[in-house]
Amino acid sequence: MKKILTCALLACALLFSGTPNASAAYPDRPVTIIIPFGPGGAVDIAARILAEYFQTKHNITLNIVCKAGGAGAPAMLDVAKARPDGYTFGFPAIATFSTTPQIKNTGYTLKDFRAVAQVTVMWLSLAVNGDSGIKDIKGLMEAAKANPGKVNFATHGALSTQRLFMTRLLKAFPDVNLPHVGYTSGHEVSTALLGRHITSAFGVTTNQKPYVESGDFTMIGVSSPQRLPDFPDVPTFAEQIGDEYTFASSHGLVAPKRVPNDRIETMQNLLKEALADPDVQAKFAKAGLTTDYLPADQFQTAVNDMWKIIGDIMKENKFN
Repeated sequence: MKKILTCALLACALLFSGTPNASAAYPDRPVTIIIPFGPGGAVDIAARILAEYFQTKHNITLNIVCKAGGAGAPAMLDVAKARPDGYTFGFPAIATFSTTPQIKNTGYTLKDFRAVAQVTVMWLSLAVNGDSGIKDIKGLMEAAKANPGKVNFATHGALSTQRLFMTRLLKAFPDVNLPHVGYTSGHEVSTALLGRHITSAFGVTTNQKPYVESGDFTMIGVSSPQRLPDFPDVPTFAEQIGDEYTFASSHGLVAPKRVPNDRIETMQNLLKEALADPDVQAKFAKAGLTTDYLPADQFQTAVNDMWKIIGDIMKENKFN
C-alpha cells in the first residue's frame, strides 16, 4: 500500500512539475494588432498580408483592428494599457506615434512601449488631380497664391507626419497660404482627391500608386533622397526645394512595455521569417510596399531617434 501511494504521489509530482513545459507554445490563441488608422490604407494592407502568412504557415490568427481618429492616440492608448502578455501589439507609423504624446496628455509616452520589429519604410508623396495642370511643388504654390483660401492639402490627421512635413516645407514659401484638411486614413485622403473635395493629397506612395497609374492623380513630389524606381518621372522634394526635405516613414510593431522578452523575441522572429518569404515580398511589392525588417534592438533605436526628430520639428513649427 505504501509503495502504491508513493508511486501515485510521484506521478502527481511529475505531472504538475511538467505542466509549464506541456503547455502550448506561444502564441496559442489569436493575437490582436491595433492599427491607429482607418481601414484600406498601406498599414492595413501590410498587416493583412502578414496575417495571411501567419495563418497559413503557423496557424496563428492575427486579428487586425483599425482604430482611426485622435491622431492615433486612442488606438495607441489601447496598446499601452493592454495586458502585457504578448497578445496585443500596435502597428503605427513611428513618426505619427511620436507626435501627439509630445504636445498633450494622451495617457502614454514613449516609455510605455517597447519595439518588436520594423516591418516597412514608406515614402511620403504629394499628389493632385491628373487634369489639374499642376506638375510640381512650384505649380501648386502658384495656384495657391492665385486662388487664396481655395487651394489646400489634406492628410490623414491633424498631427500626421505629412502635415508636419508640409508645415516645414511651407517655410520655403512664406507668402503662400495652403490650408490643411484632416481625414482619418490615407485611403480617405485619396478618395477625397478623387472626388475633387480637396486640391492636393499628401499621403504615401503605396496609397497613391493605383491612382497615379490610372492617370487620375499626378504625383508632384516624393520625400525620398532620390527618385523612386516606381515613379521615375516624379521629382523629389529635395531636388525641387533642398536636400533637407527628405523623410522616411518607418512602420513596425510595438508592444506594451512589460511584455516578456521571450515573447518579444518570438514575435520578432516570426516577423523576420514572414518578411523574408518570397511570396510575402511579392505581395508587398504588388501593393507598393517594401519589406524592411529590423530586429527589436535596432528598431528601438530608430523609434527613439524618431521621437526626438518629431519633437524638434514640432518645436520648430510651434505645434507645442
